Amino acid sequence: MIIKHEHNKTQGESYKVIDGFLSELKKGAKKMIEGYSESWNPSHDVMNFIIYTKKFEISGKMRLYDNLVVLEGDVSNVPYFTRLFLEPTIKKKLEEIL
Repeated sequence: MIIKHEHNKTQGESYKVIDGFLSELKKGAKKMIEGYSESWNPSHDVMNFIIYTKKFEISGKMRLYDNLVVLEGDVSNVPYFTRLFLEPTIKKKLEEIL
């Protein structure tokens, strides 16, 4: 799964907003997401993450650029119908916060 979202912020401004993204995503999908882990590189432009659900994990990276966020997630072990819900949920949350 690759999600690209254009916005009007610098990389530094988008980091300040995105830093709480997984927490907000979990609140919006609490029936599905049980937990997550995240770690940022020293320049705060790449976040590695794992999202935990009852039946699977989604690992990936979120890259921050000026005016663009790119989320890459491995959903190879995620059921098809779950993916249909997950991708629009993530896109909507990115649109809300950026």
